[in-house]
Amino acid sequence: MKRQRLSASFKILMTALPLVAVFSLISPALASDHADRCEAEGKAFKALSVTEPAKAPPAFPITTADGDELGLADFKGRGVIVNFWATWCAPCVREMPELDNLKAELADDGIDVIAISMDRGGHKVVAPFFERYGIKNLPSLVTPSKSGSTLGIRGLPTTLLIDAEGREVARIVGLMKYDTPDAVAYFKRCLAPGGS
Repeated sequence: MKRQRLSASFKILMTALPLVAVFSLISPALASDHADRCEAEGKAFKALSVTEPAKAPPAFPITTADGDELGLADFKGRGVIVNFWATWCAPCVREMPELDNLKAELADDGIDVIAISMDRGGHKVVAPFFERYGIKNLPSLVTPSKSGSTLGIRGLPTTLLIDAEGREVARIVGLMKYDTPDAVAYFKRCLAPGGS
């Protein structure tokens, strides 16, 4: 009886071992696929780092100008460039027109660009800011400043690159030129659904 159980256990082990070996070879390749697509070099990308392993960021509230609540899950199926900013942040102010242009540029590529203000004044300060700077494509979105600690944001501006599966694949900390041809090509390569 013991011999039969041992024999059955051995058969199961011998069947499972090759499956485990194959999975261990495939798994890193799948996990690092985004790393290959999202790797960037050069001075223009010095503020960017690839997130390893890619993972869904913690949930945090996003409020529209109409008072509706959103979450990153509402963008699933599309790549998302999520910029955290404030009206008092000089580098954020410099980036905003570029992000506005980028939103229009990437609209047909399955990539959204959203800028989420962490201003304490919320939409009361964001709406006049958008009007003053001619921001036409980006919607007014806000989140409480405590969302920054939830997301590991240590300073502004910070931008999360979220793939179509809802995972953070890269992060930009600090100022970046968003609407250059190299940057646009990078975002399409890294974030377009299907990994173009």
